[in-house]
Formats: sequence, structure tokens, C-alpha cells
Amino acid sequence: MNNWYFIITLSSIVIAVLMFRYTIVLRSYLREFTLVSKKVSNEEFNVRVESKVKGELGELTRNFNHMIKNLGKNLDEVKNKQLQLISILQSISHGILAIDIEGNIMLLNDEARRIIKNDSPGERYSKIIGKSINTEIKEPEILRAINGLFGSKQSQVEQITTDNEIVYSIKQDPVYLFNSDDVMIGFIINIEDITEKVKLENMRTDFAANVSHELRTPLTSISGFVETLKNNEDLSADVRNRFLSIIESESDRLTRLIDDILFISFLENKDGIITEKVNVYDVYQEIEDITRKSAEDKKITVNFDCTNKDLKIQCNRDYLKQVFLNLIDNAIKYTQDYGQVDIAIIDGDEMVIKVKDNGVGIPEDAIGRIFERFYRVDKARSRDVGGTGLGLAIVKHIAKSLKGTVCVESRLGEGTEFTFRVPK
Repeated sequence: MNNWYFIITLSSIVIAVLMFRYTIVLRSYLREFTLVSKKVSNEEFNVRVESKVKGELGELTRNFNHMIKNLGKNLDEVKNKQLQLISILQSISHGILAIDIEGNIMLLNDEARRIIKNDSPGERYSKIIGKSINTEIKEPEILRAINGLFGSKQSQVEQITTDNEIVYSIKQDPVYLFNSDDVMIGFIINIEDITEKVKLENMRTDFAANVSHELRTPLTSISGFVETLKNNEDLSADVRNRFLSIIESESDRLTRLIDDILFISFLENKDGIITEKVNVYDVYQEIEDITRKSAEDKKITVNFDCTNKDLKIQCNRDYLKQVFLNLIDNAIKYTQDYGQVDIAIIDGDEMVIKVKDNGVGIPEDAIGRIFERFYRVDKARSRDVGGTGLGLAIVKHIAKSLKGTVCVESRLGEGTEFTFRVPK
């Protein structure tokens, strides 16, 4: 009996010692497990449970460590893909905005933030995500357009013009859940600034209309006088000669117009020009010979000054001739009889050509438009003096092609001064 009592007592002691030791190991394991899990929750995926336990706890440790490794790897892949997506999104020149079906912002690039006027300094990108478009889009016209397109199951496009005359094309495309044509999860909004494109299209339309009008006017005149000459053989020689002079004048005008149209078209479509070292004074002398008679006919005094008659610049000779011809010819045409035209060639950091007259001048509200094609301050007077309406547009294009500038100062009734500058 005593032996059985001793065996039972000894067994109990051994079991108690084993249980105590196992409890200590388990508590240590759980403490380390808890510490590692906290670090993992803080995205520290390089940590591992280092316990050397065996059996089921050992298998749990290995599985947990493997899970941490895969979780870290998968999260890195997700972050890399997100970074790539954001990089691609930011590289797009248009404004890109992704919204969910509730109208909350899911994604947008910096260009979109600028367009919707939500690019306040210091405001974090993350603050916008998840917010409603109604509170985050500060441009009223864009918000109105997006709300008008919102909810459509088909791609939609709308063109809007803001208060500051910027034209945007807004395209909305629905986004469906992958492999599903029924579950819509949001929309992609593409906002493109098409202001320049619209301006160019309008200019092209206006140019075509103006060309048609400008060509039709002399052609109608020529046709009318030819018809009169054909149907009236008894016209006197003086009348016939006067009609023929008008036909000749209109033909010359038509030729000048076509030449100017072809020249300005050549300027706009030419990627590179053939240049050479050109003596500026020599080119001026050629134009002086051409314009001398028209100045003498109106008793206009032409003063010329050149600081360096050996000045040469790298340019196209014909281009420089066009600049001199258009500026000097305009000055003579729009200066009254017995007036004065001052021409100067200045050699400095740049080559500068100044043409100044004391003629009729230009109204202040017209100064900003005189370099437009076919724009005339006084259309009747311009046609009377034989202008095509393209001369100053040609000068502007030449200045641009030579990486230079042309500007004008004028006072109505006092005169006008054009300044043409190009690098040497």
C-alpha cells in the first residue's frame, strides 16, 4: 500500500513539474508570438518567431513564419504595382479622374487636380481620395459636365468652356467589374485641354472663309468688267481703257493675294529654312529701289539710318526682303502726302529693324489684332491702297521662324512704329 502511495505521489510530482515547464514554454511562446504579430501588424515583415519548440507548436511556428514571408512579398508586389500605376497616371498629359458609383474620388493625377482647381499648396493627395466630387471639384463648369454625364452606361463626351475661356473635352467611360458586363464599379473621367486645338480650328475655318471672300471680290470685279466689255462694243476708247485698267489692277491684286497666301502657307509648313550670312544693308537697298516711287508719288520723306552697313546675320535672304518690303510699304501706304517715314537698322546684341511713320496710326483696340491674317483696321482704305491683309502676318511668321520678335507701338492720328528683332 505504501509502495502504491509512493508511486502515485512521485508520478504527480513528475506530472506537475512537466506541466509547469510546459506552461513556462507556452507562455514564452505566446509572448513572442504576440510580439511578432504586433510587428507584422505595423508592416514589419522581416521579423520571425524564433521559438525552438517542436511538435504542433513547432509546425504552427513554421506556418506562421511562412505566412509572414508571403504576406510581405505580396504586399511589396502590390506596392510596386501601385507605384507603377501612379507613375503611369502622372505621366499622362490629360487630367485623369476615377470615381466610384457613389461619386467619390478613387484616383486622380496632378493634372486633374490642377484642372479641377484642387491643387492647394500643402494639401495632401490622400485627403482627396474617398471624398465626393461635389466638394472636391472647384471648377463649376467641369463639375456640371461630370454630373451631367454621371451614371451613363455608355462612353460620353462633352465640350465645355470655362469662365476664363479655357476649352475642355470631358470624356466619361464606365468601368465594369473584371469579367462582368453587368456590375459597374465606377467611371474614368478624361479631361483634355483643347483650347489651342479649338483656336487653330477656328483660325483654319476663318482663313478658308477669308480666302474665299478675298478671292471672290477681285474675281467678281474682273468678271463684271469683262462681261461689260463683251456686251458693249460701242464703248468709247477712254471708257474701255478705264475698264481694262481696273481689270489689270484687280488682276495684280489677285496675284499679290495668291502670292501672299502661298508664302504664308510655305512659312507655316516649313520645318527648317535654308539660311546664309546676309548683309542687312544690301537687302534694304533692294527694297528702297522698289518702294522709292510710291514714296515720291506721295511726297513722303524717307529717312534712313544704319549703325553698321557691314552687319550680317544668319537668315534667309528672301525672308528679310519680305520684312523690309511689308513694313516699309505699309508705312508709305498709311502715311498721308508730305508725311515722313524713318527707317533704322541697329547693330547690338540683336539685329533690330525699326520702321516709324507719322501716318494715320492704329486704334488702341486694334493693336492686338493687326498681326492676324486678313485683319484690317480700315477695310475700305486697305483695299484702296492694295493691301492683302497678310503682310503683317507674314512678318510675324518670319520673326518666329528666325527665333525673333516683332512688336508695334502706335497712337491714332500720330503714327506707328514697328520693331523687328532677330538674333545675329
